[in-house]
Amino acid sequence: MDEKGQRSLGGKLALWAFYAFCFYFIWMMVRFFWVVSNIQAPPGAAADWSMATTSGQWLSALLGAGVLGAVGMLPGAIAWYTRPRED
Repeated sequence: MDEKGQRSLGGKLALWAFYAFCFYFIWMMVRFFWVVSNIQAPPGAAADWSMATTSGQWLSALLGAGVLGAVGMLPGAIAWYTRPRED
């Protein structure tokens, strides 16, 4: 039977950094919805104020997820590059 390759110390560190970023991403999205869901339109603002509407909150969340996803591609790429390979 073939044995699985082992990651080097740097590869393990890169993988754990990627896992930590994934948990950070999840926490930030949960925190975003928790904070933004309590936003009310300020007095005197129009009823269609962007952050008070559901569509504005979802658009903001998608843009934030896009930015964090783009940043997360770096630790993901490093973890993938340092994976064990077959000889």
